[in-house]
Amino acid sequence: MVFWKMDKAGRDRASRPAAPNMPRRMGALVFCLVLFLSVWAVPARARVYIDIDQPFAKKLPVAVPAFMPLSGEGAGEGGFAESLTQRMTGNLDRCGIFVVLDPRTFIEGNPRAGLSLKEQINFREWLTIGAELLIKGAYTAYGDELSLELRLFDAFEGRMMLGKRYTGSIQDARKMINLFTNEILYVLTGERGVFGSQIVFVGKSGGHKDLFVAEFGGDEPRQLTQSPGNSTLPVVSRDGGRVIYQTRAPREYQVRVADMSGGSQVVHGGKALLLSPAFMPGGGYLVSISGRYSTHIHRLDAQGKIQGQVTRFGTINISPSVSPEGSQMAYVSNQAGGPQVYISSITGEGSRRVTMYGRENTDPCWSPRGDRIVYVGNSRDIFTIKPDGTDVQQLTSDSGANTRPSWSPDGRMIVFASTRLGRPALFTMSANGEKQTPLLPDYEGVQSTPFWSPAKP
Repeated sequence: MVFWKMDKAGRDRASRPAAPNMPRRMGALVFCLVLFLSVWAVPARARVYIDIDQPFAKKLPVAVPAFMPLSGEGAGEGGFAESLTQRMTGNLDRCGIFVVLDPRTFIEGNPRAGLSLKEQINFREWLTIGAELLIKGAYTAYGDELSLELRLFDAFEGRMMLGKRYTGSIQDARKMINLFTNEILYVLTGERGVFGSQIVFVGKSGGHKDLFVAEFGGDEPRQLTQSPGNSTLPVVSRDGGRVIYQTRAPREYQVRVADMSGGSQVVHGGKALLLSPAFMPGGGYLVSISGRYSTHIHRLDAQGKIQGQVTRFGTINISPSVSPEGSQMAYVSNQAGGPQVYISSITGEGSRRVTMYGRENTDPCWSPRGDRIVYVGNSRDIFTIKPDGTDVQQLTSDSGANTRPSWSPDGRMIVFASTRLGRPALFTMSANGEKQTPLLPDYEGVQSTPFWSPAKP
């Protein structure tokens, strides 16, 4: 059997599978991904679908009819088809670049059209209700095994743009939908999505605060740490494999590093208050250490030994966020009076103020694209700004206290904590502030101080 792939130029190329016989039953997190039918090759004068550099551009109307059970034991029972369809539409809605059409407007005569070569789609039925894109899904379920076929169509041009078949466990249906959503974004924008990426946040366990990990597009989070004291302010490494955070032990303040797979170790501890740790490019850490009269950012080596003081001005210097190329950092300093966002070299030279408006601006986080910094103004609302201090954009307003913003790995979205529901909860939104949506709507535990892993799924 031949697996078809598409190279960067959009050309089809064939490759042979690694093994001639692939087992039917897959592990909980392992999929067999087969690209079936045709892969969309971009013609010389292809239609432009989404310009990701124009965030306020017109959204694409997309129709997602109910996924169809083809065969299997109880394949159409228990609301399984509905759950698959809802997860697909939920993912699309979170992206902020689609308008998901109301299924009550659908007038399709044959719901199985497009699921086989024999039954062709009448695209006029979809154009009539304003759909520009159409997503069709069908599945076969036997016991714990699931085969899910998903297809993306251009209703205007009357052609399939993308078609994939995923095979695995029924428990992996969520990951299959996430994978297909990422592929849709790649076809439409040239960049894959971040569904399936990880977000670390502070939750509550056993009376104190610990770190938890949620999957973007996932369900229940999992607990990452079990500390004797409260843990907070997590920051994930560039490769997504480690988390640095601060915690309070019975007799000292600590900075710890945890593996994303579990387990943690102390990298620095002492009587002095330790705040807002971060990873240094190339190894080592940045940590704010409080002295008798001031708090300054210090550089630590990979073993946690203090190598020197980075900041020089003001009495409070905290919250370092390293630029994507690793040569600069944004941080908070009171050297001009109240707390404001500053930028300096990673070693502290050339410090300059970035935020000029508002009594206090905190929690900076540098976009992975390098073009903007997100921060919190007046302890309530989230803003973005260019590193040169221009083009300030307010993203939240009149919606509780919104804090600790962090960018998605592709720089298209932001996760943040908000009290708008009457309790601390995590939300995501587009980089322009649209589609502010709860990350874990069914999770009632404490949710605060998130950080989105820079590693793409």
